[in-house]
Amino acid sequence: MSTAFLFPGQGSWAQEIRGSELAQSGAARELLGLASVGLGIDLVEAVAKGAPALSRTEVGQPALLALCIGAARELAARGIVPDAAAGHSVGELAAFAVAGCLSAEDAVAASIERGRLMGAAARRCGGGMLALRSEQAVEEARAWVAKLGHLELAAHNAPREWVVSGTRPVLQAVAARMPSTWLPVEGPWHSSSMLDAETAWRQWLERIELRPPRILLVANATGEAVGAEDLRELLAGQLTRPIRWVRTLETLARAPISDWRILGPGRTLRNLCRANLGAGAALSIEDGLPGAALEARPAARPRALGDAA
Repeated sequence: MSTAFLFPGQGSWAQEIRGSELAQSGAARELLGLASVGLGIDLVEAVAKGAPALSRTEVGQPALLALCIGAARELAARGIVPDAAAGHSVGELAAFAVAGCLSAEDAVAASIERGRLMGAAARRCGGGMLALRSEQAVEEARAWVAKLGHLELAAHNAPREWVVSGTRPVLQAVAARMPSTWLPVEGPWHSSSMLDAETAWRQWLERIELRPPRILLVANATGEAVGAEDLRELLAGQLTRPIRWVRTLETLARAPISDWRILGPGRTLRNLCRANLGAGAALSIEDGLPGAALEARPAARPRALGDAA
């Protein structure tokens, strides 16, 4: 049986991290403590009590990453290790760590810097993200707001879910015109609005060591397997390039993967994976704590990834 570890992004922590029991695992507490030193905030307490500070990008991203890698460490201690890994947005840092490309400590440090840069960029430029239910809706929105301002494709999350980033006035106009869902984020992630943040992020990444992946690692930006020569560029481009989550899961399915495990607060990511893989896929949410997975289903042949959910 081939196992893939999948790690959620910021949309998950915004709704699920507060009051999370994941902070009680030893590995997660250790990494939350490490991030706390860098932030000057007690993240163990913040996660346990659901502190409002978790809504801030610069706090929530390191907290999420610590929980994800902590869950992976707890599973590894029980002999459960992945054959493949991928992460959604900031969750990709956890996937790189699990694949052996960077240390857990460097991944936590990277999440602190990434969150700091993105939070600062959001305060400068404003904006947000909106989920639309079809590619046609994305194209209609682009055409309709062409004269109004900024709108970019930020993610293809599922066969029927596309995410756009843009300025608040433009997104409000789109939301008023067609069915859509606001994402609980502070800024227009994965768009050109993050160019200044990306420049500083690239410079920071030069400080850490990156190693070739030990397992199959699939990148957001390409939806393809990562090679040793791609590592720094793929991480550097995270802030401005769109997420190709549909293609990421297609690549993993060809491995093939028979056991899909979401690590961390992953109910939002679970819904996206179900839409891509079908209801029969062996998909579970793992908190890394002793006991059964939060959700488990029997293995079955996944439906074609282009099919409707």
